[in-house]
Amino acid sequence: MHRINHWIFVALVMVSLQLSACTQGPTTGEKIVPARVEPIEGTDLKRVIVTDKAAERLALQTAPVQEAEVIRQREVGGQVVAAPETEAGTVLVRVALSEAELARVDRSRPVVVLLLDDEEDDDEEAEGLEAEAVDDVEDDDETAAYFAVKGPGHQSLAPGQPVRVKLTLLASGTTLRKIVPYAAVIYDVHGGTWVYTKEPSALSFVRQSITVDYIEGDLAFLMEGPAVGTEVVTVGGAELYGAETGVSK
Repeated sequence: MHRINHWIFVALVMVSLQLSACTQGPTTGEKIVPARVEPIEGTDLKRVIVTDKAAERLALQTAPVQEAEVIRQREVGGQVVAAPETEAGTVLVRVALSEAELARVDRSRPVVVLLLDDEEDDDEEAEGLEAEAVDDVEDDDETAAYFAVKGPGHQSLAPGQPVRVKLTLLASGTTLRKIVPYAAVIYDVHGGTWVYTKEPSALSFVRQSITVDYIEGDLAFLMEGPAVGTEVVTVGGAELYGAETGVSK
C-alpha cells in the first residue's frame, strides 16, 4: 500500500512540473530585440535602430569625419656617396628605387636624411638633414636617385654610411583627404569598405560606402566618404553590421 502511494505521489509531481514548464515557457523564451532594421527605399541598405539598453551594452562610440591637407611620405634606405669635386661642401645620398617607385617621388620637394642611430625621443621625431634632388650624377642604374646634403650637418656623413631617407610622394589629385579612425572601417564579405554613420535620430545608423586611399597608424585616409563632420561609429560597428545583414563579424 505504501509503495502504491509512493508512485501516485511521483506521478503527481511529474504532472505538476510539466504544467509549470508549459505555463512558464513563453516567458522564459521571450526574446528582447536589441535593434530593429528598416529597409531604405531605393537601396539595398537598411537603417539600424538600436535600443537604449543595447547602445549601453555595446558601448557605442562615434567620432566626426575630419579633413586635412596631407603630404604622403615614404621612408627608404640610402647610402652616402662621395660628391663630385666641383661640389665642395656637399655630400650626396644615393637611393635605389624601382622604376615605379621613382615615378611616384616628388623630386621638387626636399627629402630628409636620417642617421640610423637617430632615435625618437618620446613622441618627437629626429629632425634629420634636409637634402635636394640632383639630376646630373652619372649612374648605370637609371632608377637610382641622388640627393645633395649641403650646409651645416653634412660633416656628420661619411661615404659608405647607410642612412634612412624620407621621400615625399606625388599627390594623386587633391591633397585634401577625409580622415576617420581606422576602427570605424567595416569590411564586408567581398572586401568592400564601409562606415556606419549616425543619423540625427540619437540611435539610428546607416551604412555608407567609403574608398580608402591609405592607412597610417590608427587613421584611415579616404578618397571618398561621408561629409566632413558626419559622426561615424568607432565602437560597435561590427555588431551593427551583424544586425543589418545577419552576418557575424
